[in-house]
Amino acid sequence: MDLFIRASILSSGALVLATASPALAAAGGPPIAYVVVSGGTNDLYLSNSDGTGKVKLYSSGNKVGIIHVDIRPGGNQLAIIEQSVAGGLGTLKIINYSDAGARQSVTTVDSGASCYVNGADYHPTDGSLLVSRHCPPSTVEVVRYSGGAYDSTPLASFNGDVFGGKVRWINDGSGFLWVVGDSGGGGHIDHYDLSNTAAPVTVWSSGSYSVPNWFDVQRCGPSQTCDRMLVTTPGGEVHEVSFSGGGSDLRTLYTNAGSDAHYSPDNAHVLWRQQLRNGTNVMIDNTIFVKGGGSKDWRQ
Repeated sequence: MDLFIRASILSSGALVLATASPALAAAGGPPIAYVVVSGGTNDLYLSNSDGTGKVKLYSSGNKVGIIHVDIRPGGNQLAIIEQSVAGGLGTLKIINYSDAGARQSVTTVDSGASCYVNGADYHPTDGSLLVSRHCPPSTVEVVRYSGGAYDSTPLASFNGDVFGGKVRWINDGSGFLWVVGDSGGGGHIDHYDLSNTAAPVTVWSSGSYSVPNWFDVQRCGPSQTCDRMLVTTPGGEVHEVSFSGGGSDLRTLYTNAGSDAHYSPDNAHVLWRQQLRNGTNVMIDNTIFVKGGGSKDWRQ
């Protein structure tokens, strides 16, 4: 309940958010990207947080879903993961666009023979992508993608009965958080320090074999401490969790079939998806932003 009170204060009257004038393109393009299902395709839009400046950036192929969106800090580029109803899993694409949101190029990333991508996140400063991928029959790994190629050596990897899901850099780029599921520890999120990736620390556990489908990490200025993340539990709740030390579940933010929550650039607002009986809403705090929206991101 505390978030609903906090959100009501933050959003009283009208949402007071940093937005660009619809008459003037903001550097990096509109800051929010979101997906809307349109017949058999998925349409990807860019928009300001007050709904102005809306432009369609990309449409998927028929019966192809966009299951993940991540905008590069500073904008003008984003990464998506597509999944086909026909069985095509985890295809990573990179889309470049102008400040006005006009698409300039779409690049399909070769992630390796039979490999598919489960998660991708831009580095806070250097523009590289952190990618979680599965390469059959049994390899799951986190590896950097930069300059049009994957690094030859992964940052972390497993072989065997392990699932590797979403992945996120922490604020200063000194480490990352990775969703892992295995028969021994169930579903959990592990914190990897780049200085010692062989010794990850579990900072959140689902309490079952189910893994969280989404999570997002705070991003702050160099003098600030960012140690929180928004986790979607397997049961459809959004929790705010500290990943310091061994981690701690701080509070439940949304219980009404909430999922895929993202912090605003100043960490004062939350962009999330509300599941309804007959569809979905993309919400900013407790206000409907888009009816029928799916995957999304809010540029840092």
